[in-house]
Amino acid sequence: MNVRHLFTKLLLPVLILLSGATSVAAAQDFDTDPDWKISVYLWATSLDGTLGIGPIEADVDVGFSDLLSSLDFGGALAVRRDWGANMLVGDLTYISLSPDDQPGPAGSSISSSLDLSLFNAYYGRKWGSADRYGALLVGARYMKMDLSMGVEFDLPGEPALKKDGSPSFTDFLIGGMFGTELSPKWDMFLQGDVGVGGSNNSWNAQIMFQRKLNNGNKIDLGVRVMSIDFDEKLANGDLFVLDATMTGLMFGFTWD
Repeated sequence: MNVRHLFTKLLLPVLILLSGATSVAAAQDFDTDPDWKISVYLWATSLDGTLGIGPIEADVDVGFSDLLSSLDFGGALAVRRDWGANMLVGDLTYISLSPDDQPGPAGSSISSSLDLSLFNAYYGRKWGSADRYGALLVGARYMKMDLSMGVEFDLPGEPALKKDGSPSFTDFLIGGMFGTELSPKWDMFLQGDVGVGGSNNSWNAQIMFQRKLNNGNKIDLGVRVMSIDFDEKLANGDLFVLDATMTGLMFGFTWD
């Protein structure tokens, strides 16, 4: 069973069950006054998968040892509003990668550059208490992809081939969240979702540990995994392919 099937068939149902289980463990106890949280993150993400435009296709594996040379930027901004048992969450993620050239046919080399702009929006309904809660999430994901690929040949007189594509898609999401206070100084939350609609499938999961400061703000450290399986024929007839998984550490700060 691959990672995608493991998540969609096992991990997400478990996360949702954990969310619902808190309603049994504790009575609902949430502050009805609105509460805002703003978080900023750096995401040191790897990338493993297939990129392609028309006749150019490459299997790309940007590991953690390649991040300094291949990751141009990875970051996210999240805004959350809680009132009572309700929550609204919006997060914006931007990733820019320039993987090392890959070997191509006939002694050629394949270059690629990928920029991803991602926006998730959720409505959540919570169960449990402020110190230990679960939530069911529904929402939408919008992603825009800017991919440039090129093939260069070592043979004299052979022209270089370059292709560009910038498609986008929107998926509908369902997911879950589970949060708990580990100690007076530490919180933890899990969040995951799966999406269908514009993509073949997409999913996103993260675990975050939060160190609470005296003023109520938090230092964040966690891991995020996101997978996208998308293909679409562009206006010029080229087939655009992005089938990749991104995994990496997240470092951030939350104003609460």
